[in-house]
Amino acid sequence: MAKQEKAIAAQSELEAAVSAGVEAIPRRRKSAWTEAIQDVVLRVAGVLALVFVWWILSLIFPATLVPRPMETFGEVAAIVTTGDFFYEMGATLRRVLVGFGIAMVVAIPLGIVMGTLRSLESFFEPPVILGLTMPGLIWAVLMIMFFGLTETSAYAAVAVTICPMLAISIWQGTKSVDKDLIDMSKAFHASPWSKVMDVIIPQLISHILAAIRYGLGLAWKVVVVVEMFGFSNGVGYQVVRGFNIFSMKAVLAWAITFLVVMIIIEFGFIGWLERVVTAWRPKIEAWRR
Repeated sequence: MAKQEKAIAAQSELEAAVSAGVEAIPRRRKSAWTEAIQDVVLRVAGVLALVFVWWILSLIFPATLVPRPMETFGEVAAIVTTGDFFYEMGATLRRVLVGFGIAMVVAIPLGIVMGTLRSLESFFEPPVILGLTMPGLIWAVLMIMFFGLTETSAYAAVAVTICPMLAISIWQGTKSVDKDLIDMSKAFHASPWSKVMDVIIPQLISHILAAIRYGLGLAWKVVVVVEMFGFSNGVGYQVVRGFNIFSMKAVLAWAITFLVVMIIIEFGFIGWLERVVTAWRPKIEAWRR
């Protein structure tokens, strides 16, 4: 009898250990500095792997099609050390930020009302879905035809292209808001403004950050397409210039500067913003290796 009790107790302990998940298998946690250094090393290694593949291709194909990496990086240095880089990149960046800002101003309230009011969800869902399925290239053409080759056409093309995507992200996030917190705010007679700012918005932070990340990525692409249609400045204009003289080196050099700026914004600003606004959340990464 005692043996059976011991066996049952041992089995219970084993089941408790298994149900505890990762706590049943203790493993040494890496320090924050170690993880940060490892991430940097792996990212640099990934970039170097791409450059290595590029170098191999440059040995196979002629320089007019695949220029050598060092020659292209020399072209990048020449672009950055002149005033052209800051002027052209500044024009593109301005168009991205203005168009993106317009889209966010429209998408955040639109997504919230669609997620909270069923009638408005049914009303706005068809146009939002249709706007999402429309290719950015078509929006760019339509805005240029409507506004002409002006800054307004670039702003509008970015805004109408990314607004549906941003609205859908926030809309779905609003639908996943904790209903118990909404009921609690009603019990305390919170105003509609307080309900949105103190209950809904804090729970939408992750969705808004995801929308910012993907929206900015799409905005860059749309702006470059718009600039390629006939603008006299911007990264897209410089890419077209390189295409017209069939200079693959110039096209790749401007593409690289463009990508570097995007990476700086992604990891330097958006990554920092995400760490700041989500600092209160516990990190749950026990399943990751």
